[in-house]
Amino acid sequence: MDSTVAISLAIITLLLVLGVEIFVCLGIGAVLLTVLTGTFTLDNVGIASFSSIEIFPLLAMPLYILTGDLISESGIASRLVRFARSAVGWFSGGLALTVLVASGLFAAISGSNSATVAAMGKMLLPEMRKDGYPDDFSGAVTACGGTVGIIIPPSIVFVLYGVAAGVPVGDLFMGGILPGILMVTSMVVVGWFMARKNGWGTKTPFTWKNVLTTAWDAKLAFGASFIILAGIYGGVFTPTEAAAVAVAYCLFVGMFVTRMLKFRDIPDVLNRSADINGLIAPVIAMALILSQILAVLGVPDLGVHALLGISDNPTVLTFCILAILLIAGAIMEATPNILLLVPLLAPVATKIGIDPVHFGVIMVVALAIGFVTPPVGLNLYVASSITGVPFTRIAWKASPFILALVISLLLITFIPALSEILIVKN
Repeated sequence: MDSTVAISLAIITLLLVLGVEIFVCLGIGAVLLTVLTGTFTLDNVGIASFSSIEIFPLLAMPLYILTGDLISESGIASRLVRFARSAVGWFSGGLALTVLVASGLFAAISGSNSATVAAMGKMLLPEMRKDGYPDDFSGAVTACGGTVGIIIPPSIVFVLYGVAAGVPVGDLFMGGILPGILMVTSMVVVGWFMARKNGWGTKTPFTWKNVLTTAWDAKLAFGASFIILAGIYGGVFTPTEAAAVAVAYCLFVGMFVTRMLKFRDIPDVLNRSADINGLIAPVIAMALILSQILAVLGVPDLGVHALLGISDNPTVLTFCILAILLIAGAIMEATPNILLLVPLLAPVATKIGIDPVHFGVIMVVALAIGFVTPPVGLNLYVASSITGVPFTRIAWKASPFILALVISLLLITFIPALSEILIVKN
């Protein structure tokens, strides 16, 4: 590797360690490589930053973010919570398990990890405090439950992976269903064990009538998931069009069915969604510019050769890939990781016989674990802001859930059927 490239990458890494905003780090890296290597003119940074996000599939990102906000405001999320509590509230730690199950159901419409954590936290953390759960445990449950926000379809990150790797987003959505369920199930087992061991929480009586009643009440939420997946996989519309349909559906339900969303509330909802999108879009633009420059300089090819030079054993290389993804997820958000690491790791995965859709699921699951692992741990920060508990205490309490998620990742990695069985091959 050229010393200029190595120095530029070292500067990016140092800035990240120092806590500089990710899009600033990536942007500085792109400018440095442009100026120092002379590969492009400096005009390319401005031109590419616009053209890189002017991609039709990426339009799904702001639409799914808006969908998550509409779900919270329209009363759909609260109906999902009631159904989840009727289904698992009779176990030890029933309210904690409710958070985890409801997070999975919420993820099936929102496509966002932070939206899932924020929605579940605002609705259920006060209830958990009243029910005797420690705040650090409650925060850990909520943060870890949010990891499935980008696994269970629809998923903003799957859209990004599909764009970066040239993989059908619809197949990625279907591939994420069973892994998402596995992740929720593993965390439910951990939550049940911890609550039972410590005597946290109270149980609610189980009745089939209550389950069926709350399931019927939550039909509007299930309908949104069905419309998205059936529409995409049935060829009725693309994932981007599905995002627009989801927004229209949630808006209609909130205003005319549940009537909890008022016309005067819409500007505030749009502003919140725009704020989140405004944070993500610059990161995507800078990451795509940087990956473009690195590709022209041949850096991904060097990385591929370096990885393949470690061993010719597929299992060893698979563990190397998982280690890279888990470390990358712990120090940087999923969006830039997807855009920067796909050119490096996807060719290696293909060489050792991992299907591109299966690898996409592996990659997103591994990066999702990064949402609850320090030093970045975005979900941990969201939970900390809601509970008022220090980030480090929530992270420590989350460690058993993180272990369960890592075990789930290994199962997903080495049992390809979990990602592939629901996909109809053409």
